[in-house]
Amino acid sequence: RVTAFSSLRRSRRISPSTTREETTMEHEDETLTSCVLVEPRVEGGGNISEAGLHFIAKHKYKPSEYTHLDNLLNPVWTWLTELLPVWLAPNMVTTLGGLHCGIAYAVLWWYSPDFNVVTPDWTVALAGWCIIAYYTLDCMDGKQARRTGSSSPLGQLFDHGFDCLCVQFFVANSASYAMLGGTYWFVALQTSLQLAFFMAQWEEYNTHILPHCAGKWCGVTEVNYAMGLVSIFNAFIDRDLFYSRPMKEVLAPLNEFGFSLDSLPPLVLNSELRQFLMCGWIAMSLTLMALSVRRVMVHDNIAGPKLTFSEVWRRRFLALSKLITPLALCIAAFSISPEKVRPRYITVPLGLCFSVITKKMIVFSMAKQTFGIIQLDALPFLLTAAWIALDDNISNASADFSLRILCVWYIFRLLRWASITINQICRKLDIYCFRLKKRKDE
Repeated sequence: RVTAFSSLRRSRRISPSTTREETTMEHEDETLTSCVLVEPRVEGGGNISEAGLHFIAKHKYKPSEYTHLDNLLNPVWTWLTELLPVWLAPNMVTTLGGLHCGIAYAVLWWYSPDFNVVTPDWTVALAGWCIIAYYTLDCMDGKQARRTGSSSPLGQLFDHGFDCLCVQFFVANSASYAMLGGTYWFVALQTSLQLAFFMAQWEEYNTHILPHCAGKWCGVTEVNYAMGLVSIFNAFIDRDLFYSRPMKEVLAPLNEFGFSLDSLPPLVLNSELRQFLMCGWIAMSLTLMALSVRRVMVHDNIAGPKLTFSEVWRRRFLALSKLITPLALCIAAFSISPEKVRPRYITVPLGLCFSVITKKMIVFSMAKQTFGIIQLDALPFLLTAAWIALDDNISNASADFSLRILCVWYIFRLLRWASITINQICRKLDIYCFRLKKRKDE
């Protein structure tokens, strides 16, 4: 099973009967040679071109190195996988992990719809457990695929597709126990997390290698399990008191070690702990995104030694241009005043829109297909955000209603796009999505 959080999954080989025309298609890598403002319509309908389906059929996932914790827990994940029934499809394992996030998200929504009240302790503990369960199952699905001999490139779409949606849950979880609702800190949390996730897929699109760690000590395994444990820890503290403390109170014990707090700027000392932690998170996210850009800009696909100077800068421009739409979404989210709309009505359409374009990036990376600079799926959110931000006469109720309409639209768009894409891949690979039995030739 192809996944950023588990072992390498082998893709199915193309049949020996591959024609000469199909072999030619294998050399048409549009990720590096094509740049369009809007993606062209696929002939015959669907989301993936015929050439893209051939690339997907022979796709092989190339992860970066694994961390020490990955290697330590790998035997545990293998042992847990052996407990699963052999008839259980790998995509069902992925789905079960995603359902954990969905259940916890719904509970947090019920008790804290606007991320501004203290939720019951058990809801925070449940969220922590669901993060751990989700990630553990995420690491088991690839092993189940190899165990049942059902590995296929469809796993990457399914696995990372659920990851896109679960990012929404991570945002809701952190915002709930830190009570960031109604502030720009909440917008910063969501945009930084979703942009960082998009850029990881963007890096794979350009380099064909998906990063999931920064060195041997810090990667997605450490981050996911840490988020789960931190959430469980929050179930045992007074969260309102803990996160609202000023930093001068938090740092006061340093005076006993001879450190003078007077050397720190008043902006730091007077900020709340939640604000200070958010600054740290934003700084870390920006660092990771900057490293991602650097790796892409110096990669051989973009700046190889055999490429001319002009070709290198052309490819760099093509790569960076793919970030215009997600950056525009982040700017649009900040343009909406938190006082005008409820936080839920910002986070849901923004998260679903990011999920759609990120899924497209994942699939088009596998298919080596052109990803347009302008993503038309983002236009409804961008236009609605501009209207709410610029129209001083719009009421809060009207703004909320327009964003609710966007929620419905993006749910439909996401399900429609995913179903068409999955059906195309299943037909090409002659497999089922949730069953191990192969399709019979019709």
